[in-house]
Amino acid sequence: MGPDGHICSLFPGHKLLDVTSVWVASIEDSPKPPPCRITLTLPVVNNARNCIFVATGVEKADIAKKVLIDKDERLPAARVQPNSGNLNWIVEKAVTKYFD
Repeated sequence: MGPDGHICSLFPGHKLLDVTSVWVASIEDSPKPPPCRITLTLPVVNNARNCIFVATGVEKADIAKKVLIDKDERLPAARVQPNSGNLNWIVEKAVTKYFD
């Protein structure tokens, strides 16, 4: 998971978050370098057998809370809800700074 809650090359507020008609999409206006990328779409991610996210560093504590505790669906990582697969998180203790 990126520091803004992005996964793959799916960024908060980007139109690709709502794409459901294709498995793979191109992005030419990425808010993070490089601007041109290729990404899987959310339907593909949510149909995966296993999804594993890694969050390290205290700088990810706030965004991890928004994703894992607050379930803020404006963030792509919070929109990953595998249909029949597993979702696993690997986080450092520092990332749980704001968890209750």
